[in-house]
Parts: sequence; structure tokens; C-alpha cells
Amino acid sequence: MIWHVVRFDFAGVADDLRDDLERQLRGLEDLDCVGFLRVGRDLDQPTVTGLVTGFADAGELDRYRTHPDHLPVVEAIRAAGVATSRIDIESDDDPRVLA
Repeated sequence: MIWHVVRFDFAGVADDLRDDLERQLRGLEDLDCVGFLRVGRDLDQPTVTGLVTGFADAGELDRYRTHPDHLPVVEAIRAAGVATSRIDIESDDDPRVLA
């Protein structure tokens, strides 16, 4: 199983744009390759939002990365100048935890 974790730093981004981008991120939950998705704001760093997604395997993560509904969200975040970092973790979790 793969956990895809992304950190977004929205420093300098208007609140309404941040809200819209977070809404777009949440909408990615509906993609058929996504088993789990959560978006939330960091408790200690007010400008930081985190995204945690779970995939059954690396193939599903690859499908997500190139999905035509995912790419516009990535571009919107880049266009807004949001600093991001990510980590993809392979775990021995049973993919049924995504159900």
C-alpha cells in the first residue's frame, strides 16, 4: 500500500484562493484510483495544509499523478505559487483498510 503525503505552504496566498484550492484537493477523493483522501490544516503552522492519500499500490499512485482531473489542480497550485513538498511511503498495510 502507498501513502502519498503532501505539505502545502499557503503563506502569501489570499484566504479565498486557499479555500478554493483546498476544495479542489478534496474533490480528488472522487477519483477511482484514490482509496483514501484527507485534507487538513496544520495545528501549529497556520499557513500549512496537508494532504494524505492512500493507494492500493504504486500503479494506482501513478494513475493519480497523471489523471486528467488531478493535473489542473496541480497546475492551479503551482500558478498560485504555493510551496509544496511530498513523500510517498510504501507500507505493509492491508489495502482493505481503504474500503
